[in-house]
Amino acid sequence: MEFSGRLSAFPIGDILQWAQHEQRTGALVVRRTNREKRIYFENGEVVSCYSSSAAEFFGQHLLVHGLIDEVSLVRALTVCQKEGKRLGVVLGELGLLELEPMLAALRRQIQELVCDIFLWQHGVFYFEADLPPREELLPEPLSSVALGMEGARWRDEYSRIRRVFVHDNVEVGPGRGFPGEGLGPLEARIVRAMRDQISIAELYGLVRGSYFRFLAGTLGLAVREILDVKGVGEDPAASSREIHLADLLVEQAAEEEVLFFRSQLAFPLDLLESFHPVWVRELPPEESQRMPARVAAFYDSIDGETPLRTLLAAEPAERGKRMELLALQLRKGSLALLPAPVSTLGEAPPASVAAGAPAAPEEGSPWWRRLWGAQKE
Repeated sequence: MEFSGRLSAFPIGDILQWAQHEQRTGALVVRRTNREKRIYFENGEVVSCYSSSAAEFFGQHLLVHGLIDEVSLVRALTVCQKEGKRLGVVLGELGLLELEPMLAALRRQIQELVCDIFLWQHGVFYFEADLPPREELLPEPLSSVALGMEGARWRDEYSRIRRVFVHDNVEVGPGRGFPGEGLGPLEARIVRAMRDQISIAELYGLVRGSYFRFLAGTLGLAVREILDVKGVGEDPAASSREIHLADLLVEQAAEEEVLFFRSQLAFPLDLLESFHPVWVRELPPEESQRMPARVAAFYDSIDGETPLRTLLAAEPAERGKRMELLALQLRKGSLALLPAPVSTLGEAPPASVAAGAPAAPEEGSPWWRRLWGAQKE
């Protein structure tokens, strides 16, 4: 069974521990609105990670950490596009970056991509049993446990940073120590991107790279008075309730799409909304006794007469939970989906069904239940 869920229920640290303990091989796909990351495991250890955000691509990582300049990166990427080669290969062929520092940079980038997920408050995940080509994997994997510990440190440090930069509309500008001396590559990049007054979000759009590293570097510059906070601005989450709610609904829809359509169904839900679920196998007593009252009440409402459209009529969060409960029982073979209410089907099957039925229905047993039982055997 495919492992999937929500980050609010299964924190990324627990998932990393699970992968290490079970020695899993494959891809952990983690998604939130407009963002996706894929962590690749081999025998429970991390061997690669990809992000859908261009700000976190490997070339951008090299720029932020001063390992390559923009002219060289553009040159290398042009060759990549023409010859269909990976960036790391081209950088080596052009003599722009030696193998050892390149591998060290790749390991650091993968660590940052994974640890960044510890800062996500919402999202969904699912596991796929696939790996990229061998040449795209780290020769020496990263410890999932060590990444979990580092990610937890990031989360704690992020909370401390947010006491100063309370949201992304906080505005900063040059301080009395600007432009500063003895800066590292990331700090120097932040200083070069500085304006008289610019929001944290706008500044990151110019700097790019790991968002946590950017925030930590910006805070360090503020502590040294190279930068100064010029204004708090308006919290983007509170600026418009309508927009905020819309964003939440978009995220919820993305979560439901991942959890339901990817891991449970292969066709649109609206094709099934007119179907009527019915119990064909009783739940084990031990399962019935320990289930929460909310779950028991939902299962009690499945009577063979009520269509899925009605059973799933609820708020988005509750609807997602109900779909998961339905899929669980469908997988177990405890539920069947009928094209019409049980009461309209009668005791005898239509002629078209009877002609191909494996056996006549038992006395007192609805034809659809007998047919289902024969197909399950």
